[in-house]
Amino acid sequence: MRPPPPEWLIQHGLSRMNVDAVHTEECWTAAASGRCRPATRQQAIEALRRQVPACVHCRPDTALGILD
Repeated sequence: MRPPPPEWLIQHGLSRMNVDAVHTEECWTAAASGRCRPATRQQAIEALRRQVPACVHCRPDTALGILD
């Protein structure tokens, strides 16, 4: 039995050290990039607080209730 899909994804750049964006599990751009890793809710919130951009398509900042 497979574990449930992660609710949040963090997209890394070509270097694993660079974090490019935060996505929701349903984001089509995250699936297309192939550079996303699963993240917990807390990791997604922390990334957004550290100024990692939220995906403009799936808007994880809105889903998490973090708005500027």
